[in-house]
Amino acid sequence: MDLVIVQIDETGMLNGQAVCDRLKKNNPNLGMPWFVFTDATKNVLADATGPNGNVGCPMMPEERDWFINCVRKSRINLSDAQLNELQLMLHKYAIEVVGDEAGALPTTTAPPLEATTTDLLIQYGADRSALQRKWNIPFSSVNHQRHIDFENRWIAWVEIAQQRDYPRNGQIDLALLHNHILSHIAELQLTRAKQKDVGDFLWPVQRLNALLEAKAKREFTTPEKAAGILNSAANTIDRLIDDVDFDEVDAVRAQRIYRVLNSSRRLLDGWFDFSMDYDPLFSWWCEQPYNTLVEKMDTYRELFSADEDEIIGDPIGEAALLQQLGYAMIPYSPDDLIAIAEREFAWCETEKNKVIAELGARNWTDALRMAKAVHVAPGEQPTMIKELHDESVSFLRERDLLTIPDLADEVWRMQMMSPARQKVSPYFTGGEVISISYPTDSMTHEEKMKSMLGNNRHFSRATVHHELIPGHHLQNYMAKRWNTQRSMFYTPFYVEGWALYWELLLWDLNFPQNALDKVGMLFWRSHRCARIIFSLNFHLGNWTPQQCIDFLVKRVGHERLNAEAEVRRSVQGGYGPLYQAAYMLGGLQLRALAKNLVDGKQMSLKQFHDRVLRQGPIPIAAVRANLDENVKISTMANWEFND
Repeated sequence: MDLVIVQIDETGMLNGQAVCDRLKKNNPNLGMPWFVFTDATKNVLADATGPNGNVGCPMMPEERDWFINCVRKSRINLSDAQLNELQLMLHKYAIEVVGDEAGALPTTTAPPLEATTTDLLIQYGADRSALQRKWNIPFSSVNHQRHIDFENRWIAWVEIAQQRDYPRNGQIDLALLHNHILSHIAELQLTRAKQKDVGDFLWPVQRLNALLEAKAKREFTTPEKAAGILNSAANTIDRLIDDVDFDEVDAVRAQRIYRVLNSSRRLLDGWFDFSMDYDPLFSWWCEQPYNTLVEKMDTYRELFSADEDEIIGDPIGEAALLQQLGYAMIPYSPDDLIAIAEREFAWCETEKNKVIAELGARNWTDALRMAKAVHVAPGEQPTMIKELHDESVSFLRERDLLTIPDLADEVWRMQMMSPARQKVSPYFTGGEVISISYPTDSMTHEEKMKSMLGNNRHFSRATVHHELIPGHHLQNYMAKRWNTQRSMFYTPFYVEGWALYWELLLWDLNFPQNALDKVGMLFWRSHRCARIIFSLNFHLGNWTPQQCIDFLVKRVGHERLNAEAEVRRSVQGGYGPLYQAAYMLGGLQLRALAKNLVDGKQMSLKQFHDRVLRQGPIPIAAVRANLDENVKISTMANWEFND
């Protein structure tokens, strides 16, 4: 018979500090271990007294989860079935002692034995999507905790599955899922911290969340009580408008407040429409206070709105950047990555000087002017895009660089980008549908010239292959046919890194036909370096959006309006903090991996490209582990590609 002692961990377990504070409230010296006696056939809770008079049995859900995880890793080696039995026993005892505080009946503590790793990834993705659709209430502690509990439950499941005898590909999937879940927990905590930072301005939302949370739980608030909550929230808004000095709220915090209020307002409309006209008492009690509230809520929200053309980001800081780099399996600091970018920039400057001499240009600005002057007339850009695509595909096929399925080359399509979207994406974007950025008759003269100059033939020739084949279109085509369970691991280091890798390789293979083609390729390569520098400096808090814009204009040669659109897209366009840095860094990772495997004679260049495309959008360090069985899965994230 074994005795297991599990000590509460204030920092390691969920809500550990709060649990310890609660348990020590009446006994400051309490260490509170928990005990369980175990034999081969039966788990028996100890009715025993431990050191300092401690008696052990975990009661709350977070206590039980921590306890079960610790027992799972102990020397007892309980089976999944025994752990399930123990979990149910703990819950039954907790119900008898603390009642409803024991929480819901626990689900099984282990994934089904017959589940493959692909099954587990699919189930996690489906579960998480379903939970997000139900629990999407901003600034709600209940909403936040539900997501945290879900992710922690799946962490436990993955750790059980990792002890099973899955093939190498499956073990990599589990390692990726474990990493992915931890990144979600970090994201939840960062979002919660940002919202709590502006919590003093969100008291109306906190009051209204009682209604939204009840609806999510399928509980029904009485109309009279709901009317009181609506009225209270409206009164709170009145007090805030009177008391708050809005001039002291900086633009970043105002943007956070605005977004929470906007989300809350949308959800509140859904809550109201659910009962209005269907429940006579609801209409009688709630219609008037609801209408009063939304009018005041809209007025309050607009006090935090920004000018439409103002660029406002939300820097995450060095600690969060380091955390996100860890989840991306990039073992370098932001300063290390900026140094890499400066090194690549220096290479670009050397090549630029060669091109300047070849063109007889006065300087790089003059060389850019010469390239930008070569643009097609309005209406002719789609024809040019097709010509450039056909040219690049012929180049690839003649050299047998990778497999291009005929269907992939057949099914890509074109559409024109709206003027509104061109304010955020001044250059064409791709995938199966290439969205072409070019002037419309509704634009001002300045906007028309900006668009034509920025989307000139030589800049476009340098990036059509990035967007179509072998870039994003072929990449997406293969991702929908190979290792589809990995789609949830989407990382720009793979997605954008693959397309950027081809820009590097095609330069080495003499793809540019003349000096102006080289200008186009060097412009974009410099741009990728600049993205690392300005995006990381922004999120480190070193640069403002305006400094980022000035940097792109001066160092790369962007038109100012295009530079503004690039920075707007980067800092407030819905992209993650590392997205812009991932282009060049992912490309450098793939180039280093190709050097190791192809130059090392493990495979041909074509085999390398085909196999990379079949891995799915995972960190490049995990691609390396898939392609090279000598790489240890447990340390794959530590790959220093910049040697």
